[in-house]
Amino acid sequence: MPTIQIRNISTLVLLLFWSLAGSAEPMVFASGVEGGGYWSAAKRLEDVASGMGLEVQVEESTGSLRNLARLLDQADPASLALVQADALQQYLNKHPGDSNKVEILENIGQECVFIVTDAASAIRTDKDLQEGKDIKLAINNPDSGAAVTYAFMTTLAPEMAGTSVLYLDTETVMGELQSADDAAADAVMLVHRPKEYSAEVDLALRNPDQFRFVEVTDERLKSELPDGQAIYRILKLAVPVPDSEEKRQVSTVCVMGLLVANKEKVLPDQRAALARLVNERWMSVYATER
Repeated sequence: MPTIQIRNISTLVLLLFWSLAGSAEPMVFASGVEGGGYWSAAKRLEDVASGMGLEVQVEESTGSLRNLARLLDQADPASLALVQADALQQYLNKHPGDSNKVEILENIGQECVFIVTDAASAIRTDKDLQEGKDIKLAINNPDSGAAVTYAFMTTLAPEMAGTSVLYLDTETVMGELQSADDAAADAVMLVHRPKEYSAEVDLALRNPDQFRFVEVTDERLKSELPDGQAIYRILKLAVPVPDSEEKRQVSTVCVMGLLVANKEKVLPDQRAALARLVNERWMSVYATER
């Protein structure tokens, strides 16, 4: 047998060994705050992957932008992440050179914008947010999904930037909305799945005579990701009222949550296992959103 063939076989064996050795390390998965929607989805994926022989290590995170920073830092072990579609686009707008490293593997369902104000407020639609003067919108913190979403929405509908964003405890502000003179803000904004609990949305659903959901329907928000997926969808939700058979209609925009990977950090055998998981077992990870 010619020497060159022996060398090729030896090289193939070494490559296979290195690949198997590398895949013994778990894939690090940047998710979200422990106990939250992203964390729960990541833990379900971890369980399903384990049953397929793919080891995944879920790590807590402060949000989408932090997840993307970790994912695209070659010195960071994170190779999988959960992110909002608007956060991904915002990040890639600032770091266009990283776009070829990101692969969108699957969506994890819709997260919707809930802007709540007092029932007697003049704020009824996003147009009022664009045209109003001295309107203050409360968002929990600058690292939240709501902060990312509102910032990106203002790039698509620039007039929204005229509304002042204040980082306040939104549950506290909800308790102040009935007293306009004492309220620190005119409305609060949250972003979460339609059936996910939040004290603010729960209070608004239970008390339609006291609170109103602001309609968000600006057509300019229908931009797309590089792969053609819509960042926002304008939907008319029928949101269940807790402990009741009633539903409240909320016209708003929803953003897709995405499972993404860094192509340069995922080994071939890991990529194959992920493809099988997405194609064959995704219902076990996120059946409620399919």
